[in-house]
Amino acid sequence: MIKELILNKNEVLNDVKIGLSRHKLSLLVIMTSLLALVLYSQLNYKIDNEIVKLNAEKNYLIAENFKLKNQITVLSSPERISKIAKQEGGMKKVDYNQVRFIDVNE
Repeated sequence: MIKELILNKNEVLNDVKIGLSRHKLSLLVIMTSLLALVLYSQLNYKIDNEIVKLNAEKNYLIAENFKLKNQITVLSSPERISKIAKQEGGMKKVDYNQVRFIDVNE
């Protein structure tokens, strides 16, 4: 009985070896395909993460741009410029009754 088990075991091993040799090309194609799929998935994951980071940065920059435009609006308002001109530049408001116009065509 032990001899039969050994023979059966050897027969099974031979059958496996023959089966593997017949299907080497198929196994190679399958393994190569799986490797390509894993590499593609990894690359796709990295690209998706990069897209998420870039979208977050874009949203931050849009918000920052909006804040800066609001600051420009506030800083360039005529009231603010007039106030600074009066306080720091010593300028006065013009009284148009005191303005003399000169005719340059003469």
